[in-house]
Amino acid sequence: MSFTRTVVKGYAKGQTIRALAAATGRSYGAVRSTLVAEGVRLRGRGNRRAGKRVLPVRDARVRRQELSLELLRARLASGLTGAAAGRRAGISQSKVSKVETGRLVPKLVDVQRLADVYRVPPEVRRRLLALAEEVVGEAAHRRAVVHRRVSGRQVVVARTEAAADTVRVLGLTSLPPQLLRTPSRDRRLFVVLSESALRSDPDNWPWLREVSRSPFVELGVIPWLTRVDVPDAGFRVYDESMVVFGLLAGDVVITDPDDVRHHVETFDRLRRSALTGARLRIHLDHLQGEHDR
Repeated sequence: MSFTRTVVKGYAKGQTIRALAAATGRSYGAVRSTLVAEGVRLRGRGNRRAGKRVLPVRDARVRRQELSLELLRARLASGLTGAAAGRRAGISQSKVSKVETGRLVPKLVDVQRLADVYRVPPEVRRRLLALAEEVVGEAAHRRAVVHRRVSGRQVVVARTEAAADTVRVLGLTSLPPQLLRTPSRDRRLFVVLSESALRSDPDNWPWLREVSRSPFVELGVIPWLTRVDVPDAGFRVYDESMVVFGLLAGDVVITDPDDVRHHVETFDRLRRSALTGARLRIHLDHLQGEHDR
């Protein structure tokens, strides 16, 4: 019996991945990858048989496993090895492996890069980023003040935004709406984008070129190969009084002074590493040339 048939049949009978790895003399990762490639639905850890014990849908471990499996399937479909995927995405092979086995929560920017490397369809990319936002958002929830009432939260955020003299925006997945509005003369807007966020909307590159010349907006972009530690999720800082994470489930608001100060310092560190002004416009021209070819 072939290795593939052995592990698929054994897993269906209730054997664990570790037991199958020991029985076949192959690695845990090889057995797991084979099951995923064959379309086998993996059981949660600690479950001997499917359906016997299922974690709650919103359990963080379930979401993390779902994300890791989706990324593994995408890599297998692309035909790339973990090492090749890591090189192209600018991350280590060990990190790719840990993410695919659920041992490490990836940064949002890493998921974006891997999705680009694997050239997944738009609907798969959206699903990966949605899962990643949920998973990395768990860390933010631990120390955040979560406003339970959506309407009340929106009012608080809207009032704070309207009254702010300085707004800092870190965009990691898409162009933030604040950047697409006509610059206001009543406040200073500082925006830092990841390369993935910049590339997500080529139609607005001419507008960004104009915005980069505004005296009321400082726009910066962190290229992919820049060696800088990027947070797991984007955020907005209003003056130095409130930080807002815009997640799929709603806004997460932080008002603790120490936490707000930490996010301001993080933003300013990224801002110093970003391309701005003439250097940014040269970068945009280069991207436009690539896009038009």
